[in-house]
Amino acid sequence: MDTLGGWMQEIRYFYKRQLSFPLSTHAQALWSYLMYRGNEAFWHFPIRLSLMELAGATGMSLTMVKRARRELEEYGYIRHKAFGGNRPAGYYMLSCIHIGQQMGPKLTNLSKDRAEADKEA
Repeated sequence: MDTLGGWMQEIRYFYKRQLSFPLSTHAQALWSYLMYRGNEAFWHFPIRLSLMELAGATGMSLTMVKRARRELEEYGYIRHKAFGGNRPAGYYMLSCIHIGQQMGPKLTNLSKDRAEADKEA
């Protein structure tokens, strides 16, 4: 997550972005819950969540969750992927600091360490 500015910075920029491009309160609630779950998953995406879980966690109906999800996708805050059947969808958070870039864990050190190990081998 540090590669994009950190969790608190993302939240800060989310609310700054609201001044120019406001979202509905339902979309804001869904975004906040998805950020919470992203943090719980250590920013490894996709986060697999069912509509029932999202509805229960945000206090919205299934229809309201779908509308909020569509709004977040349209404005470039998330991507979601349906896996079909009764399987939960996968959610990807997009950065509010670097708009359109997918959030994820900081992996630069791993890549650097692997490159150095390959040179030594």
